[in-house]
Amino acid sequence: MTDSKHSDLLAGPRVARWTCPSCGDAVPRLLPNGARNAQSVAELELFLEDADIESEVNREPGTAADEICLACADAVRELVGTLIRPPGEDGDARNSPGLNDTGIVGAALPRGDGTHVLIFHVIDGVLRLTETERLTRFDPMRLTYPGSRGAMAPRIWELYARHLAQLQARYGEEPQNR
Repeated sequence: MTDSKHSDLLAGPRVARWTCPSCGDAVPRLLPNGARNAQSVAELELFLEDADIESEVNREPGTAADEICLACADAVRELVGTLIRPPGEDGDARNSPGLNDTGIVGAALPRGDGTHVLIFHVIDGVLRLTETERLTRFDPMRLTYPGSRGAMAPRIWELYARHLAQLQARYGEEPQNR
């Protein structure tokens, strides 16, 4: 069968689509390399290992998604354990180190109605869930890094340092772009 506009081109195979429960987009079932465009949620690390974070994860409403598209899986993988600025704070995330108001993405939970990003801050010395935001509405300009430990809350720093050490142990080198 030839393409209707060009007699020398063959039409490629049609790839079925499915709706990713995380982003809500109709995505192809197969990637260009022929691999499935779905990642089992069970294979992802959805939250930091911490009793306070696990407690909030267990309270989060919604039915867990079984699979999400590869792009969403990569986003979840990259977001969990990343430092974050408070909402509405002006400035470029690359220009200043974390301060006392720096938080951490403690979990990213794929649900049937989208991925819920759980953001934690230290309030009066206690780690608390302060925000739950949809992945599709998440502002990446809020991401930050510690230029130095500075005045960052010790509990946030400890979670961040532990997460980096786990990544280093898993991949055997210094994590890049973290």
